[in-house]
Amino acid sequence: MNIYNNIKNDTYIKDIFKKIAKVEIEKEYWANHNINHTNNVINIVENTLEQLGYKENFIEQAKIAALLHDIGNIYGKTDHAENSYQLAKEYFKNNNIETGNNEKILEAIRYHSNGTKDNKIASVLVFADKIDIKKNRLTLKGYEVDGMKEMQYIEDITIHIDNKNLTVNFICNNKINMKNLESFYFTPKVFKAINHFAAEFNLTAKIMHNNKE
Repeated sequence: MNIYNNIKNDTYIKDIFKKIAKVEIEKEYWANHNINHTNNVINIVENTLEQLGYKENFIEQAKIAALLHDIGNIYGKTDHAENSYQLAKEYFKNNNIETGNNEKILEAIRYHSNGTKDNKIASVLVFADKIDIKKNRLTLKGYEVDGMKEMQYIEDITIHIDNKNLTVNFICNNKINMKNLESFYFTPKVFKAINHFAAEFNLTAKIMHNNKE
């Protein structure tokens, strides 16, 4: 995975994530879009595609999309997906990066907020991005937001794919108020992303809370 590792270890990319961390504090973001969130998304993408049996080359391409999907937050959250796309496109050009699938990778970055059709990299990226709602996603400001602060009680999220069945299990502390979490505006986006991903990969989705559907 030379291309992915080269990008991740590039000082330019590392500096972007350092600046994003500062922007999030200055602009009082509710959720982290920093390197920790990015690594969570990368891990979900890799784990999911491995369970689906995809080859290493495709997984590397999807991980590149996951790595760069939020770099536009260096300018703030507004239009961050478009800004991420523009920065990634420029970065590819300036560094002569050719993955064999640049167009799909860049498209996935551009539409990771809402998704797009006929792009499996985009589908798995949206899925991974949306379900990263564990407690370490919250900023200090996020703990003050009704509904969202319930994420502090989501301790783990497991993904299991077997015989065309997708099971996403949210492991939560008993202190969680599910009614408040479900009323938060972002929660329906999580369910939508899971179901869209399942449909794109011909899977039957089951969403669990502490091992109960």
